[in-house]
Amino acid sequence: MMRPAIVLFALLMPGIALAEPSLFGCAKTDEAPTASIEGREGVFFRVQSDLRLKHPMNDIVVGELARLAQALADQGTTLIYVNVPTKGQAMPGYLPPEAVAYGFDTAVTQANYLDVVERLNAAGVAAPDLMTAMLAAGTDEKVFFQSDFHWTPTGARLAAQAIGKTIRNLPAYADVTPIDFASEQAATETAFSGLRRELQTFCSETLPPVEAVTWTTTQAADVSTGAQVAEAAATDAAALDIFSADDSVASLVLVGTSFSDSSINNFAGFLSEFTGIEARNYAITGGNQFGSITSYLTSREFAEKRPTFLVWENPIYNSLAQFGPMPMDELIVAAGPPCDISTGAVADGNTLVATFPSGKLKPGDAFLFDHGGDGARAATVTFSSDGGVERSVTLERSDRLRATGRFFLRIDPYWLPDLTSIAVTFDRPLAETSSLTLCPPSKGDAS
Repeated sequence: MMRPAIVLFALLMPGIALAEPSLFGCAKTDEAPTASIEGREGVFFRVQSDLRLKHPMNDIVVGELARLAQALADQGTTLIYVNVPTKGQAMPGYLPPEAVAYGFDTAVTQANYLDVVERLNAAGVAAPDLMTAMLAAGTDEKVFFQSDFHWTPTGARLAAQAIGKTIRNLPAYADVTPIDFASEQAATETAFSGLRRELQTFCSETLPPVEAVTWTTTQAADVSTGAQVAEAAATDAAALDIFSADDSVASLVLVGTSFSDSSINNFAGFLSEFTGIEARNYAITGGNQFGSITSYLTSREFAEKRPTFLVWENPIYNSLAQFGPMPMDELIVAAGPPCDISTGAVADGNTLVATFPSGKLKPGDAFLFDHGGDGARAATVTFSSDGGVERSVTLERSDRLRATGRFFLRIDPYWLPDLTSIAVTFDRPLAETSSLTLCPPSKGDAS
C-alpha cells in the first residue's frame, strides 16, 4: 500500500508535510490505474508522468531528430519539434507537499526540460521552450485542466505564442508574407476525459469537468473597400490553401497527439494567430508519439505538396526511443527525396518482386512499398539472398493511423551481402498502380 508508506516517510523526514485534505472527498488516488495525487486547488498530478524527474532524450535520439530535420530541410520544409512539458514542470505551484515524498524536485525536472530543448537546438532542430512560457501564466490562470493532463486554452495559447516566436525567427520565415488572424472567445465546451472518469471512482464529490470557454480563430477583417476587397479575398483564398499551385505561399502543418487534436483548446487556431500562417491540423488522438507524423509523412498529400513549416507536438514523457529505431528511420526516408527509382518489380500472384545482382544493394538503401491507393494497413517484406537465406518483416498501421498504403523501409537490419530479391505482399490484392521503388539517399546519407 503506497499511502501508509508515504505517511511513514513523511513522519520520519522533518520538513515534509502530510497530504492536505481533498477538496472532493478523494482517497487512495495513488492506487488508481493511473496513479495520481491531488494538489492545491484540486489539481491532480499523475505519479508516473507528471512527477517523474527525468524524461530522457539521449544523444542517439537527438541525432535522429537532427537527421529528420535535415532531410526535411533539404526538400524545403523546416521542422519545429515541440516538447509539451508536464504538469509538474509547468504548474509546480499547485503540487501538494506530499510530492516531496515521491522524490519530486522542481528545479531538477525543470532543468531536465531545458536541457532537452537546448540540446535539440544545438543539434539544429528548432525546439521552442514551452515550459518557461507556461510558467508565465497569470496567478488565476491554469495551463492544464485540474482533473485532466491536457492543457487548457490558456496553456495552448501560451504554447502557440512561444512556437510562433520561434518560427518567426527562423531563416525560412524571411520569405513569408504573414496573414493577420484574430482569436475570439466563443461558447463554453466540455470535453471527455478518461483520467477524470477514472479518478472519480476514488472521490465522493464531483470532480471539476474538463470545461473551458473556447476560442475561434479567423482571418482578421480587411478594412479595404470595393475592388480592393475582392482582390484581397482572392489573394487570401490562395494564401490559405496549402495545396495552392503558388509555391511562394507559406504553409504550416501541425502533427501531434491529443494535445493538438482537441477543439476545446484551439491550439491550431492560436498557431495561425501567432505565426501568421494558417495551420493545417493532422494530429491524431491515441496514435502515440509517431501516429500523426507517420500518417502525414507517408501520405500522398505530403509527397505532392510539402509544407514550409512542420510543427511536431509531443509530450516530453513520450520517449521517441520507445519503439526502437524503425519509426524514426521510416520518417527520415519518407522526408527525403521522392522514392522514384524503378526496380523493375513484377507481380507474382499477389506479391511484387524485385531482383538485383548479388552485392548491388547496400545496408543504407531504402525502399518505398506503395499499394497504389489508400486502404492498405500492412505490408510484409521478404528479403532473399543468393545463398537461400530469407528474412521477413511486417510493417503495420494501427486503426488509429491513416491507411495511406505507403510504407518506407531502410534495409540495414535485413541486409545480406548476397541479397538478390525483395518481395512485398500487402494486406489486400495488388492494384494496377502498386509499386516497389528504390529511394535515393538524402544529402549526407549516401552509402
